[in-house]
Amino acid sequence: MSFSQGWDAGFRAVMIYVGIIFAWLGLIEPRLPSQAASVIAMNVVAVAAAAAFFLRARSRARSERAQAEADVRAIMAEEGL
Repeated sequence: MSFSQGWDAGFRAVMIYVGIIFAWLGLIEPRLPSQAASVIAMNVVAVAAAAAFFLRARSRARSERAQAEADVRAIMAEEGL
């Protein structure tokens, strides 16, 4: 994963975290009886979603890089280099 890919994935993960926080506060928290439990659950869900997105982006970047390297090796082998 390059720096720019990591930066982009990290920024998007933060945006996912913030979006889940706002959605939770507006839609779910008013329906729960305990605010303390709601805040804990909200943070657990938001961190898990953001981390899952980042890890998926990292996995995708690694597989794309491996595929690109395999393509370059195949081209080099065809040309006899």
